[in-house]
Amino acid sequence: MNTPVLSIPLDHIEVGERLRAVDADYVALIAETLIQRGLDTPIIVTPTQFEGMYRLVTGGHRIAAAELAGWSEIPAKVVEVDELQAKLIEIDENLIRRELSALDRAVFLAERKRVYEALNPETAHGKAKKKKDLEKSTGLSTFAERFSKATAAKLGVDERTIQRAVARAAIAPEVRALIATHPIADSGAELDQLAGQTPERQREIADRLVREGATARTVSAALVEIVGRPPVSVVAEIDRQYRAIMSAWTKASHSEAKRRFLDLLCSLRADRKMIEKALSRAAQDAEDAA
Repeated sequence: MNTPVLSIPLDHIEVGERLRAVDADYVALIAETLIQRGLDTPIIVTPTQFEGMYRLVTGGHRIAAAELAGWSEIPAKVVEVDELQAKLIEIDENLIRRELSALDRAVFLAERKRVYEALNPETAHGKAKKKKDLEKSTGLSTFAERFSKATAAKLGVDERTIQRAVARAAIAPEVRALIATHPIADSGAELDQLAGQTPERQREIADRLVREGATARTVSAALVEIVGRPPVSVVAEIDRQYRAIMSAWTKASHSEAKRRFLDLLCSLRADRKMIEKALSRAAQDAEDAA
């Protein structure tokens, strides 16, 4: 984005509603930096319909810090973009920041999906059109990649990671605000469990976690307080047991033990029931020997 850096009065910049809540402690830290050595990275703004007025694209924490530091102006890059393009710039700048919590990342990715599909409607689920006759008539051989693939490539992660993160945005906005500074905001597993609850139950859980004198530190612990014990889905239990099996294999330190296990599987591979019976016997023998 090769645009000149201008010094713009703070009162000429409309901040508007931001996807990421401003953290007062982080603002104070940035303000101290501004006082000591100035601003390293200019904010980005776009002109509004009013002469000399601008709308903030990126830099919510920086502009709040400038106000706290007593600045009247701030270095800024001016770009000519529409509302969706501005939103995409804001999202992408925040997604590459390491300090984003898992909750922040979920919110940004969900919004990026909305913006991406608005800019590329042919990629929305159920709307993709890749008909050969259309490609021939338009001369287009490909369409924009679907959101999860495009975003995974941009961030250097796999598609499933993106899909899981987006699903976490099912957490109700008021609940996100409550848990934003709680440790579970940076735990994907905790957020996954919370997102699977109804909005009403999400709020109950959040209240249990953040209230004064709270003893619950996890979603499961909060559920124990609310309903007696956390409901465990069949899928979750299967996943837990599978991970336990794989963990046992990984922790096995003797190659001979692993070889014997593989030999057992290979010798019985033609009959699944025989494999299951043999494994059960082997497990029982190992337990008896212990």
